This record gives sequence, structure tokens and C-alpha cells, in this order.
Amino acid sequence: MKTIWLMMAFFTRLPVPYVEYTEERYLKGLELIPLLGILMGGILYGLSFFHLIFDPQVVSMILLGGYIVLTGGLHLDGLADTCDGIFSGRERDRMLEIMKDSHVGSFGVLSMIFFVAFYMVMYGRIPYESLLVLPVVGKSAPLISASFAEYVRPSGMGKLLVDNCGKVELFMAIFVPTVVAALLNPWYLIAVGVAIVSVILSTNHLKKVLGGITGDTMGMVCELSQMVFVFVIYATQSFLS
Repeated sequence: MKTIWLMMAFFTRLPVPYVEYTEERYLKGLELIPLLGILMGGILYGLSFFHLIFDPQVVSMILLGGYIVLTGGLHLDGLADTCDGIFSGRERDRMLEIMKDSHVGSFGVLSMIFFVAFYMVMYGRIPYESLLVLPVVGKSAPLISASFAEYVRPSGMGKLLVDNCGKVELFMAIFVPTVVAALLNPWYLIAVGVAIVSVILSTNHLKKVLGGITGDTMGMVCELSQMVFVFVIYATQSFLS
């Protein structure tokens, strides 16, 4: 349980009992990260029941706010920083410097605007039960990315994750969202598969541009995989209807 509390404290803003950090406990918890997505999905799904009393646009706002509060914007920061660096058009070392800068640039701001607009539109156009899978996909994405890329910075918590992400963590990152999706609706497996492919493709691009990945890029692939998942869910539902 201490390992679970520690991972919840790292990757969510849920109130949990204080647990002293140890490297051993952190590494032991890496394989549990996709399971955190199940908990987060349950919370988001619970928030979706506001659709019984509010309009879809209001529910979208509640879900978006709930997600940001739930995660503390942890991965959104990575999304903004990565966009600032990658789209700067600079050399590799300068890109990494830009990503490390605490200030948000124009591309980071644009990515946040798109993020908000995307979910304000899409939350009201997908089955609310798919929210149970959404964070599972997002939490699994960094583990998939880390399983076949090197960490380009000399140190950091991200390096600890990447250096210790092995076959067990990769298995959990693929197995957990696949099982959850299959149990809810087999059609969701298409969205999970496409989201995983998006993680692989984006990580390969990052390896070409940056030489590897960072903590920021792992946040980016988390958010990217979730947006891909949501869009494919919407497209699949539109096709079926």
C-alpha cells in the first residue's frame, strides 16, 4: 500500500497518506502506473453523471476542470514545453534548453489553447463510459515510450523511470488498457491500438530530433495518446451510427 500511495502522490493530486520516498519503492511502483489510470477514469466517469442535470457543454467544462485538478496539470506542462522546443526549429541542444525553461512560449500557449478547445468539443461527443479507459491509455503511454528510447538528460526522475522501464512495465502498459477496453466495449480496442501506435511514432520522431526522450516528452505522449484515443472513439462511433 505504501508503494501505491507513493505513486498516487507522484502522478495525481489526490489526498493520500504521507509516504517517505525511497528509490526502491518508486521503482517497484512503475508497473502500477497504468492501474492509476483506472482510478482516475472512475473519477472522471463519476463526474460525467452531471449530464443528468447540466447541458453537455457544462459537463465538458466540469470534466476538463476535473482532469486538470486530478493531475495538477503534470503532463500539460510537458506538452507545452515539448511543443515550445520541437516547433522552435532550433538545433537539438537549443531545443532541450527551451524545454527546460520555466517560461511558456508561443507554441506552448497554442498547444494549451488547442488542448482546451479539443476537450470542450470532444467530451460531449463521446460515450461517457470511454472515460474509464482514457486515463489508462494516458498513464500507459510514458511507459511505452520509455521502453524503447533513452533519456537524453544526465539526471532527473524521468531518467530513473526510463532506465528502469523493462518488459514488465511494457507488458502492463499494453495489457491494462487493452483489458479495460475489451471489458467495456470491444470497439474501444481500435482506439487503444491507434493510441499506442501514436506513442510509438511520436517517440521515434523524438529520437530523431532530440536523440531520445525527457520527462517533458513523456508528458506530451501521455496527452497526445489521450487525444488520439478520444478522436478515434468519436470517429468509430460516427461510423457505427
